[in-house]
Amino acid sequence: MKSSLVKVLFSALFALGLFSAIASADPSKGEKILTRAIHNGCEIPASRLAMMHSQEEWDAIYKAGKMEEEIKKLCPKLGQLQPLNKKYAQDVYEYLEHYANDSGAIPA
Repeated sequence: MKSSLVKVLFSALFALGLFSAIASADPSKGEKILTRAIHNGCEIPASRLAMMHSQEEWDAIYKAGKMEEEIKKLCPKLGQLQPLNKKYAQDVYEYLEHYANDSGAIPA
């Protein structure tokens, strides 16, 4: 009885951990999305773009729904930037916030 209860609890915790990993945004995926979005027309790479603001500033920009507008402002020759759907916007935000100028993270 006790061992079957332990197995059920372990399975539930494993499934919960798997679900939480799938549901989270991914900075590396955000880098790929951002790099593709800006590859024509932006003079700076995505890594330098991320370092243009602090984590707090990127957070405020994202919460205000102005991320695409800010990217266009930082890359004036970019032209038309396709709107990011909500799922991809979260990944791009995670990348920008992860490599912000005050994060201490250095992109590879």
